[in-house]
Amino acid sequence: MVAQSAISRQIQLLEQELGAPLFLREGKGIRLSPLGIRFLPYADRILRSVDEAAQEAQNFRNPHAGRIHLGFPHSVGVYYVPRLIAAFQEIFPEISFDLVQARVSNLLGQLRQGTLELAIVTPYPSVLTEHFEGQFLTEESLQVVLPNTHPFASRKDVALSELKDESFVLFQEGYTLRNIVWDACIAAGFVPRIAFEAEETDTIRAFVQAGLGVSVLPPSETATALGISELPIRKPSVKRSIGMTWWQDSAMSAAARAFVEFVSKSVPRLGKEVE
Repeated sequence: MVAQSAISRQIQLLEQELGAPLFLREGKGIRLSPLGIRFLPYADRILRSVDEAAQEAQNFRNPHAGRIHLGFPHSVGVYYVPRLIAAFQEIFPEISFDLVQARVSNLLGQLRQGTLELAIVTPYPSVLTEHFEGQFLTEESLQVVLPNTHPFASRKDVALSELKDESFVLFQEGYTLRNIVWDACIAAGFVPRIAFEAEETDTIRAFVQAGLGVSVLPPSETATALGISELPIRKPSVKRSIGMTWWQDSAMSAAARAFVEFVSKSVPRLGKEVE
């Protein structure tokens, strides 16, 4: 508790700094001065900000509350991330997420800057530079994506070399999934002929459905509804590793540490669902 005399002294100092009184004394009572009336909304906002900052600091230390700042590329967020978060919130329902979808290189930059606490990246750990720590999550098999009208659509699988004469719809340069597919095609003996480039898996699937090319993407649960076929790749096997990482010198919130611990224990179970 602050003494009345100390409060009065602080008000006097503030009035001296402002150059005008905040209160008008009337007998034993006081009322706000014209300046005080104008100053009051700003003071209220400052006090609310102080309270919000204190609450944020408390949440930062509370493993059962607060908000986790998590980033991931779109190609991972379509399938894997929602399942991971849903499983986590069954145990920690009071923890919420601020989610950012971006290229892996951008996510790593945001981790260094401190605007993200955690990022799910691929391929793991080859995309990481020094000062990152992390946790392997799973390995995911990629599949060939074809329109239902394609001659291969009814097959059980396909060799990547059989697509050497096809037009491809791939991610734009700078996306790690593009590099994985490009390298796999080179390993299969051909340079992919790129017809269109996009930034999201949904867009790529839409172009494939329209008959504008084929692609290689992570598995989808909506392929049939979209009018496309997804086939396992017989050879060479095309896979990508997925991991979660953080900047080793940053101070993670208690909620983020709880998420890391949960992932470490849950990876074997959740990973099998992705394969």
